[in-house]
Amino acid sequence: MAASIARRFGTTLVCVSVDTSLVDLGTRPDGSVMMEPIDPDTADTTPRGLSDGDETTVRAAASTYGVDVSFVPRIGDASRALSQVAEDRDAVMLVVGTRTAGGRIAEFFTGSVAARLAHQQHRPVLVVPVDPVGFDASLPWDTL
Repeated sequence: MAASIARRFGTTLVCVSVDTSLVDLGTRPDGSVMMEPIDPDTADTTPRGLSDGDETTVRAAASTYGVDVSFVPRIGDASRALSQVAEDRDAVMLVVGTRTAGGRIAEFFTGSVAARLAHQQHRPVLVVPVDPVGFDASLPWDTL
């Protein structure tokens, strides 16, 4: 979906992955980011990005629609990170997906990233369902 929208706007698809297990503590004078794990029993401060399989899937979708794609890893609060990337790149809109059933428990405690984006920043937010219920026919974006 996001790749077809990028094609329509004649822009690059920017795929942002946010590692929420790390917290951003600010920037050092040299420009590097200070980060710490949320879990005090973890010493790993290497941000996790997309898996190789997910990155391959995104590249294939971008290729299908003839758009360039860039990958931007971030850490911390997902809605803040996405908003900041959108601001840095002067994005026209944010396209986000909904969570699968397993992610709904985490969403209960942390809140919906899509809802927080829609309420806390000035760009339009397009929310794409992962698995729509009650649709037997093709979805609008299947024909894009």
